[in-house]
Amino acid sequence: MAGASGRRVNMAGAAPSMSGCRCRNLWEAKDMSEGRKANAPAAGRTVLVVEDNPQAAKLLSLHLSRAGYRVAVAGGGAEALRLALEQRPIAITLDLMLPDQDGWEVLERLKASPLTRDIPVVIISVLDRQPLGFRLGAAEFLVKPIDRAALLHALRCALARDAEPPRRILLVHTNPAELRALALSMMEHNYEVNEALGSEEAACLARRLHPDLVVVDLLTGGIDTAALVSALKADVETARIPILALTVRLPPGQSDNGAVHFILIRDEDIEQPLLAAITLLLSGPPKE
Repeated sequence: MAGASGRRVNMAGAAPSMSGCRCRNLWEAKDMSEGRKANAPAAGRTVLVVEDNPQAAKLLSLHLSRAGYRVAVAGGGAEALRLALEQRPIAITLDLMLPDQDGWEVLERLKASPLTRDIPVVIISVLDRQPLGFRLGAAEFLVKPIDRAALLHALRCALARDAEPPRRILLVHTNPAELRALALSMMEHNYEVNEALGSEEAACLARRLHPDLVVVDLLTGGIDTAALVSALKADVETARIPILALTVRLPPGQSDNGAVHFILIRDEDIEQPLLAAITLLLSGPPKE
């Protein structure tokens, strides 16, 4: 375990865990270069947009076409299944609230067919049902409203599943708004960022997502670091995931109990020290 100090971003600690296993991607990014990144490997290839709201479909189509994708639009589930077979899109964006079929049923049918099961599906919905979406085979899940950067980043991640994926970081905290600056900074450095509320939810997501690093914010308390570490160490698939703790002071007894691999003491400007710590933790062999 090592320590460091930094200055600048005010961030909130994680709250007591919530029941269930939810995951929200922090994709509220600036345009950055997402359009260019998505355009290079996918120019001219078709993305199927499944959306019954004409205005929403038009906006998604505009974002995708400007990024270099061809776009096909389906206003319902039956049309989506038909176009998936006819167009053989490289990816599908799927709304869950469709007029003729439930979006979950559409997803299940897409994943049940050998002709469409390998097409990555990005769910875009007002329903925050991400665990179910991932269990049914969705590659990414965005909760409306979303912006262009969010869409293109999720699509790029979905299309990169067979290529070398970005390193994945799980943030454990309570306040997404206060962590947005740090999340965006991580994304700019090509990290995939997910969040969890509380130790139970974090352990659940760690088992499913297999992140390369868990970052725990301890500022406001309420996060049971010992319980999280115990849960991760008890599972062979998560036992070696390094844990980085963010705090304003060294927790009593934390410095020598091996609970976390790195403690970053926050001052004001924490962004660069945090990125340096992440690079350090991800550059070496997995932590024991």
